[in-house]
Amino acid sequence: MYQTQTHSIEHRIVSIHQPHVRPIVRGKTNAQVEFGSKIQVSLMNGYAFLDELSWDAFNEGGRLLSSVQKYKVRFGYYPAEVLADKIFCNRENRAELKRLGIKLKAKPLGRPKAVEEKHVSPGERNPIEGKFGQAKTAYGMNRIKARLAQTSQSWIATIIMVLNLVKLTGQVPLISIFKKVTFSADRIIICLQELKFILMPKLTLKYEKLSGLT
Repeated sequence: MYQTQTHSIEHRIVSIHQPHVRPIVRGKTNAQVEFGSKIQVSLMNGYAFLDELSWDAFNEGGRLLSSVQKYKVRFGYYPAEVLADKIFCNRENRAELKRLGIKLKAKPLGRPKAVEEKHVSPGERNPIEGKFGQAKTAYGMNRIKARLAQTSQSWIATIIMVLNLVKLTGQVPLISIFKKVTFSADRIIICLQELKFILMPKLTLKYEKLSGLT
């Protein structure tokens, strides 16, 4: 800092016990700077997928297309439509989604029209916002107490898995499955087949900052 005549250092270490943690500027009223991991999650029919986890700040606008490509890898085709936060919807992403034939449900760029059209209904953002709320209040995603980076990442990924299991239990006829459970390998295969579910081609994206400094 003395040699460069600056008052801050990028990617500086803020904790001796957790050297992987970096300060991330959020600009919120109650917290201008937060410490911990930053994640990007996509949601399909209530099932969450952890697309990105980083200890450094990243621009979400450059991660939309990677999430779309990950969707194609998972399911074999592109989503029919994408619903994302405003920060994802820059001109480059809009143009690429249009080229791929994917509908982007977001507020259009430019000056708003005199008669505003509803491109996104108020309730369409609720599922992914509620998913983060569930992860934080019920499973402590905003209170990750692990010290090591790999342990913290495993903790976060496990919470995402639990969210999906909770969602899955509400859709599977558990009574019929329990009747078939034996130590036979054939019976186990039958049970796994009943756990299959169908995901409709709709992708919802959101990023979140997790507080993890202990």
